[in-house]
Amino acid sequence: MFRRALRLGLGPGLPYRGLRTRKGGFTLDWDAKVSDFKKKVDSILPGKKYEVLYDTSHLPPEQADVVIIGGGILGLSVAFWLKKLESRRGAIRVLVVEQDHTYSRASSTGPSVGGIWQQFSVPENVQLSLFSINFLRNINEYLAVVDAPPVELQFNPSGCLLLASEKDAATLENNVKMQRKEPKSA
Repeated sequence: MFRRALRLGLGPGLPYRGLRTRKGGFTLDWDAKVSDFKKKVDSILPGKKYEVLYDTSHLPPEQADVVIIGGGILGLSVAFWLKKLESRRGAIRVLVVEQDHTYSRASSTGPSVGGIWQQFSVPENVQLSLFSINFLRNINEYLAVVDAPPVELQFNPSGCLLLASEKDAATLENNVKMQRKEPKSA
């Protein structure tokens, strides 16, 4: 009876008449729609092999070990170093969620002038800064893409001047002595 109803809608006497769609239009490609609907129904029936009906390659994975919200410099840095650890600890599935899929305006990282501060009073902070400088100077050793031009950061290190009152001068002098003791290649 269902096929008979279909035939009535597309009969020979009514070449431009099809079946109504929900939006009020007509469809003449009913066989394709029925076939697509049957595939969908078959794929969800128990005992049937599940088949993906749509291309889902553009969607994020359904599972991840770590989800990082924000693809700015911090988010991407965390993702990079987690994946770097992957070779030592096994597969770590990292997902970065960023609303700007081009990453051209991810957070304020792109348009930021930025700066790397090295004047700290704690050796670990100085070491982190030195490592960051080394990473940026050698960015293409870390982030090179095969058959792509090298990353051009326009990294231009420059100094800054710290001023202190006479009572704070001794603290700054001690900080400078500690900073100079730290190895230059982190």
